[in-house]
Amino acid sequence: MSTLEKNIEGDRTDSLHAEEISQSSQASYVPRQLEMDEVTLSESGATMVEESNVILKTYPQAWLALFILVLLRVSVSVFQYTYSVVPGLTAEYFNVGLTAINWLANVQGVVYVIMSLFTGWMFEHFGVKRTLMLSAFLSALGAGIRCIAGTFSSPSYALAMVGQVIGSSAAPLTLNIMTMFASTWFTEDRRATAGMFVASNYGGILGMFLLPNLATSVDRISLVAMVSALLCAGVFIPVIFMPSKPPTPPSIIQEQDKPSFFKGLRMLGSNYNFWVIFAVHSINVGLSISFGTLFTQILAPYGYTNIQAGQINAVAFFAGTLGCSVAGPVLDMTKQHLLFLRLIAPMVVITDIAFIFIIRKDAYAAILFVMGMNQFFLSFLVPVAIEIGSETSYPVADASTNSILWQGAQIFGIILVSAMDAMRDTEGTPKNNLFNALILQSVLAGVMMALAFIFRGRMKRSEAIALEKKRHVEHSQKKDGNRPENFQKETTKEESLAIFP
Repeated sequence: MSTLEKNIEGDRTDSLHAEEISQSSQASYVPRQLEMDEVTLSESGATMVEESNVILKTYPQAWLALFILVLLRVSVSVFQYTYSVVPGLTAEYFNVGLTAINWLANVQGVVYVIMSLFTGWMFEHFGVKRTLMLSAFLSALGAGIRCIAGTFSSPSYALAMVGQVIGSSAAPLTLNIMTMFASTWFTEDRRATAGMFVASNYGGILGMFLLPNLATSVDRISLVAMVSALLCAGVFIPVIFMPSKPPTPPSIIQEQDKPSFFKGLRMLGSNYNFWVIFAVHSINVGLSISFGTLFTQILAPYGYTNIQAGQINAVAFFAGTLGCSVAGPVLDMTKQHLLFLRLIAPMVVITDIAFIFIIRKDAYAAILFVMGMNQFFLSFLVPVAIEIGSETSYPVADASTNSILWQGAQIFGIILVSAMDAMRDTEGTPKNNLFNALILQSVLAGVMMALAFIFRGRMKRSEAIALEKKRHVEHSQKKDGNRPENFQKETTKEESLAIFP
């Protein structure tokens, strides 16, 4: 039963009233009132409860924890790109075909989807630090096994695949935890910024530039695997010493009672608006995954070299990172999540349609420009959709909603890669062109835009925080004698249902 009414009513709450509250709580989830005597809102947005000594702020330790998580994300990304950026040399190294090498990358998506079934539960039961320690351990173990696979006289592809599967289990643990990590450590005015750093693929940029320069010949593939293993092992050390949580909660509602994992899933099942934003996020990230995977094959029929495709991909990584980097602070400053959802989605459609017309021979500069814009907008939408997902599904735990959102994105990415590859025109002009796949991509972007405009979910988490702050101020005014002695303010069923229908 919520303790909010107890804090307001005090000793006057009798058994009959308690029974009424218990019955009403079956229909709505009311946040737990923090016991406090006085609330002071500082200009920086920190909320201090003076007599109970509870401070709502972003501590310096939060930035240290974020830095360690970003390092972990970098090591995991470098692990993922170890072989995919040099497929030809890797195939020769393991004495297998390119299809087998592609499966070293494809298996990561399969593992991600399977692991995401459990990450929400793991986050809630193990907490942030222990989950990240497990992630760092799995990444280091998988990278170590891949190194061992290269010590044989004939490098073992099977053993490398085992290491790939184990290490790939770390990816969903570091990415799906994004919103839970931000809500654990950061105040509301910094959550999106923190999430932006986690979502940005700095490891992808490092992998694209570092690994190809290291793997200049077949005999240096083992060196690449060793560098990845050393990076993963090195990051494991600071994760061990990472602080587990801040001295005090960063949000008024952080310590409230929340529905259990399975009850939260049932609540999400009937939340129409959550599934709308789930579809938006899945299509958005799926488009990014599929286009990035097939981009070289899209350009090749028109005479572009692998080097040119690599240059455009590198620009795309930078543009995507920039999009994420801009989105976080903008969302924190404006809180206009819905506005940006409806502004950016059409930009994705426009750039996807542009690809249909500009991917031709001798259009390198135009492709480079549109690719950069496309990835900027796709990446900008990621923190927007993730934050809206947590808002509209409140009070379901962030760990559950984030895991489901990223799982959908990975599943849709795998499906879309297969669908676009199947649309290859082997007899067209030029041969093996993916023109029809570009049309499919544009149609799906249009569907995503339509979903963005029909989304009508409310920002329930922000509403709950505002309501809690209002109640705390009223309670402090009552304590200070600014209210009549017999003043009472209790949470009505109508107020609760306004936020928690």
